[in-house]
Amino acid sequence: MLINSFAKINLFLEVVGLQSNNYHEIDTVFGSIDLCDTLRFALTKKPSIKLLSNLPEMVSESNLVYKVAKYLADLYCPKHGIEIHLEKRIPIAAGLGGGSSNAAATIQALNILWDIGLNLEEMMSIGAKYGSDIPYFFIGGTARGTGYGSTIQPLEDIVLDNILLVNPNIGISSKEAYTLYDLQKDNNERTEQMVHSSHIYYNGLESVVEQKYEDIRVINENLRFMGADVSMMSGSGSTCFGIFKNSEKMGISQEFFNTKGYWTECTKTTTREEYKRCFQS
Repeated sequence: MLINSFAKINLFLEVVGLQSNNYHEIDTVFGSIDLCDTLRFALTKKPSIKLLSNLPEMVSESNLVYKVAKYLADLYCPKHGIEIHLEKRIPIAAGLGGGSSNAAATIQALNILWDIGLNLEEMMSIGAKYGSDIPYFFIGGTARGTGYGSTIQPLEDIVLDNILLVNPNIGISSKEAYTLYDLQKDNNERTEQMVHSSHIYYNGLESVVEQKYEDIRVINENLRFMGADVSMMSGSGSTCFGIFKNSEKMGISQEFFNTKGYWTECTKTTTREEYKRCFQS
């Protein structure tokens, strides 16, 4: 079985509270994009889990792919083992949800291959044990995430055809980004207004991350200078994205960032229906 595991961008993100367990509540709008990793799954006779990857650092028991596979194996005791090959294209610790997407794809694939019989809600619940944004990747398209980001509400798909991703080749963990964040007042009212309007582009983590990582600020400034109508950081960083009116300006901007040695990718959002077609047996 082959699955394309798609990345996401955050079109909107606001931190709205801090719970007693030190987890932040957020209000965010996810959008799936057509940048993807690829996972290949093959049953094995020996009841074991084998993880392979084009990136050696991905072959680890700390990888979310391995963790969710082991959880399902321990819980449901399948007759067969599994060999998983992960082809990484999505940058790591980049605010694009690559690891979470990989985990969701693994849960869905093993649910089929091991004939577990989980429904969507049950798969999302398992995913939430390992990452707050994993449940989103069972839905795709444009969706709102509330609570810790794991309560998902599908929204009307926002179609954006000319998106340039730029990553300064640094990784920023979610934990670091939220540590940098100075908790502000509750912004539920503003969030309600923004997710129901065309002006939703905002990231409440961006300004504090920019203070430590100047590259983020410089990338956003240069994206706007190069003609992007919107430029912002995705999630907790470090990837920024620019939304352009046409592909010509996007291409010129990509060439500029390539000369700086940054990782870049031209992409577009995917609709929920397009996202659902990610499965290819």
